[in-house]
Amino acid sequence: MSVRVSDSVGEAVSEYMDETGWNRSSVIETALSEWLRLQNHPGIRFVTLLTGQRVAALVDGPEVWTIAESWMAHDPSERSVPTVAQATGLEEHQVEAAVNYWADHREEIDAQVEAIHRAQDRALAQWERRKTLHG
Repeated sequence: MSVRVSDSVGEAVSEYMDETGWNRSSVIETALSEWLRLQNHPGIRFVTLLTGQRVAALVDGPEVWTIAESWMAHDPSERSVPTVAQATGLEEHQVEAAVNYWADHREEIDAQVEAIHRAQDRALAQWERRKTLHG
């Protein structure tokens, strides 16, 4: 795909590449992919984590994986938008937006939940090892 952009957009892309270390293809691929997802999920935005990873989040709330994790923490018979909204303190429309995004991008969100759980397990193991230093 060949794309022509205005000079100002080209300069902005070059500046972004300098700041992030991304190449032109990565910037354009990410921008188009996220834009297309935003068209299908208006309550969603994308945020950059300290690691540089881009993740889906609610426009006016937390990252989508947190809502998915809350959903899965409930017994299957209790999984509902109102239940998760009450548990998270979010509005029902926010939970709906997150669950809809998750349904369309299940592999992505499930991988984020798994990564968080692995990080939590590592942190707990380190804390338990450290406790042994105190006798």
